[in-house]
Amino acid sequence: MNMPAQTADKATNKGHEVTVTAEQKPRKALLGIILPPLAFCMSLVSLYLSQSAQNAVARIEAVKTEYGLFNDMSHLQLEHPLMSHLFTVTLREYGQQVTSIKAATSSLSPDERVKLALQERAVAHYTFTLYEETFLLWQQEKDGEKHRTQLLEADLSFFNDMFCTNPRLAWYWDVKAGGGLARSFSQEVRAYYNENVASKCSLDKDAQGPFSGGKQQ
Repeated sequence: MNMPAQTADKATNKGHEVTVTAEQKPRKALLGIILPPLAFCMSLVSLYLSQSAQNAVARIEAVKTEYGLFNDMSHLQLEHPLMSHLFTVTLREYGQQVTSIKAATSSLSPDERVKLALQERAVAHYTFTLYEETFLLWQQEKDGEKHRTQLLEADLSFFNDMFCTNPRLAWYWDVKAGGGLARSFSQEVRAYYNENVASKCSLDKDAQGPFSGGKQQ
């Protein structure tokens, strides 16, 4: 009598196992349908957040770099007030600064004037170096992140406008009849300057400057 009972239990257990397996199959199938698209969506969200974070960091670094350049220019002007004419952004301001500098240096000896003229050339070269650095950063970002590109374009426009209204810097850049500093810079930045400054600005170049004492530097 015991053997049939055991057989029945096994049958019951087998039946129960089959029932449980049948219930689980639809769930597994549903999970198999849902999980892959869900995992793909999660990976896209993660990628977007990661890229957004990278862009934000890169944007901050670009701002720091550019403001670092302009801070350098400000410090240079503070340290060398007699070079203030090289940082003017209007013709009127340029004329005023040159007049003031001439008055402040009227009693200087010829040797002292020569030293100031050498310093002036160095400051002009440094200003063009900042211009080239901004140009190269812009070149790298032209097809990159929109906000960084716009920032660099705005900074280049500032330099272009500055060079368009500064007769002394225009003379220092000029290769044919000026100081020839353009030779120190890449062909690409020279072409950009010609297109965005030289071809658009009918500016009389200042070959004298405030330190010449009436003689060309």
